Amino acid sequence: MIIRYYVENYLSFNERIEFSMIPGRARKHPNHIVRDEAWDGINLLRSAVLYGANAAGKSNLVKSLAFMRHLVLNGTKPGSRIGLQCFKFASGCEEKPTRFEIEIKIDRRYYAYGFEITPSIVLSEWLYEIRKDRQKMLFERSTVDSETIVEFDKTIASDKKDLQFLEFIGKGTRPNQLFLTETRDHNVKQFRDVLHWFDNSLRIIFPDSIYRGLEFDLVTDEQVQKTVVSFLDHFNTGIADIGFKPVVFNDLPRYIRDDIEKNPEPGKTIVFRSPEGRFVVNKTSDNGVEASRMVAKHNLDSSDTLTDLEIEYESDGTQRLLDLIPALLSLAKVDQVFVIDELDRSLHPVLSYEILEYFLERVSDTNSQLIVTTHESNLLDLDLLRRDEIWFVEKDSTGASKLYSLEEFTPRYDKDIRKGYLQGRFGSIPILGELAGLTTGEGEKDAGKA
Repeated sequence: MIIRYYVENYLSFNERIEFSMIPGRARKHPNHIVRDEAWDGINLLRSAVLYGANAAGKSNLVKSLAFMRHLVLNGTKPGSRIGLQCFKFASGCEEKPTRFEIEIKIDRRYYAYGFEITPSIVLSEWLYEIRKDRQKMLFERSTVDSETIVEFDKTIASDKKDLQFLEFIGKGTRPNQLFLTETRDHNVKQFRDVLHWFDNSLRIIFPDSIYRGLEFDLVTDEQVQKTVVSFLDHFNTGIADIGFKPVVFNDLPRYIRDDIEKNPEPGKTIVFRSPEGRFVVNKTSDNGVEASRMVAKHNLDSSDTLTDLEIEYESDGTQRLLDLIPALLSLAKVDQVFVIDELDRSLHPVLSYEILEYFLERVSDTNSQLIVTTHESNLLDLDLLRRDEIWFVEKDSTGASKLYSLEEFTPRYDKDIRKGYLQGRFGSIPILGELAGLTTGEGEKDAGKA
């Protein structure tokens, strides 16, 4: 779970901003809090919803978190620059370090991990275990004169040989590479939990993200298929079932046939998505090909007879749901953090509301979190959310994004939050100029002729 996240000098964020999942003073919806009753435990919120005008910086917050995850898991190639986009609208920012830091909960342990980088080197990096009375340093890294220096807490090594191995990896870490990434390549066990959290617990969904495992899950797991269909029925999509229709090899799109012929590995199931459809292809042991196309089944003339409709002909909203439903299924099974940019993309306002309501009411057996950005003002409802779950992003006069919570304001519980937001009471809405006087190119031409 995310406790707090900080970013500085990246995209539209100039000064350090803080995003927190620690509950505030709000008392409503106590079930939205994951409570840790341990002596050093930290209670955390299950959800957060971020609002802001277009280009205010909502998506940039998600992109910054995605960049941090990507750098940790994929690293930087030797001799390459770090693909960094610092803040552009203040002098000196290109020379100033960019800083990322995140505090996370993994099972019953709490960690703080972060780094400072420039486009060419990692200046510093650190990992601490957070305890009630102190922070235990696990490692601290710095780069001095192109040499990587890493210090460790001696207790993390099982013996002198183990410590020497860690020191060897530290010394061999390139200036443009994170030490944590380097330990992954060398299968170091001490920091495996943190790496696993970035790799498997943190999931980021952008508006154009596609869950490519859905078709495979539907083919191989009957229970998943039943659950997905029940979701689609609950959200009133008109789909009665999901199935797969056999396709002969020559009817597959050309690029799929070419890919299959180039990959002769038998027994492998491959999923393809294209404007022509969603396909599942399996190469048999005798080098044959079994292919099928995903279809939605609808009732014909309000009867029990079903007719097939290729998924690509379903509405954008239904297809968006198909990519979001696996996230809800996953959040209900394992401890994960899903960050969804533009939750409302292609969705009816009622669907956006119901997705969030479903998560908050029914996903209670896991330590999962759902963090979304949206323009959908119908979610600004204190019957749905706590004040400390509502965040706003706004740009100041310098073009820098600022982040703040509704908890910083003091509206009464019966206050119409949605109306107050649309009236600009909390900021974070578009500031529009006068339309009078705006003309199209054609209008200007006509005016000149008059």
